[in-house]
Amino acid sequence: MPLVVERALSPIRQAELGVHGWPTWKDAEGERRIALDAAEKSYFLAGSATLTPEGGEPVTVRAGDLVEIPAGNCLWQVHVLVRRHYRSEALSPACCII
Repeated sequence: MPLVVERALSPIRQAELGVHGWPTWKDAEGERRIALDAAEKSYFLAGSATLTPEGGEPVTVRAGDLVEIPAGNCLWQVHVLVRRHYRSEALSPACCII
């Protein structure tokens, strides 16, 4: 499955998705392969990276972009330190409420 990217996500779309209520993650510069058990959405707050899903085409994402990553292996090449909100389909909506 290919990556799906929404560029320059508007504040209205951010609110619709509730991205600012999702957990935050940082990814340092470098290259790593990440295995996802379920699809994940990531909203990039800062930085840039090229993501290549197994068997798919590379896509470069940067601050302001929302990317939907399918389950499976994905190569992350982080060019500039990434800060992002993420939401895994494997997590229930109540998982992060404390």
